[in-house]
Amino acid sequence: MPKTLTILLRTGSMMAMDANVAVELAKAAMAKGYKVNLFGYGEGVTAVKKGQNPKRFPNVGKELEEAQKEGVTTAICETCFAARGFERGEEIPGAKVGSLTNDFFKFVSESDRLVTIAR
Repeated sequence: MPKTLTILLRTGSMMAMDANVAVELAKAAMAKGYKVNLFGYGEGVTAVKKGQNPKRFPNVGKELEEAQKEGVTTAICETCFAARGFERGEEIPGAKVGSLTNDFFKFVSESDRLVTIAR
């Protein structure tokens, strides 16, 4: 049974490169045989916003969408998403608009390792 890594992302996709680091960490962990969960909380929910078009940064939404196709499971905090004016349907395909109490705690309970990326 593969080990599981959960990444808690609390930094926005345009604030720094933290969201990109989270996606790269997820890909590296999968390459080492880990099952990977990523949960976006606070500004971290912006990583799953569909239609990102950064001019000087990598497009974390597209990179995360590709990582999901390779096996990363993604969920975000619905309250945080709504608080930023986003609505369901504005998330990239495959990302779940979920909750801290259900999805994040489930991820943690199933994980061997937890990494928090925040500022």
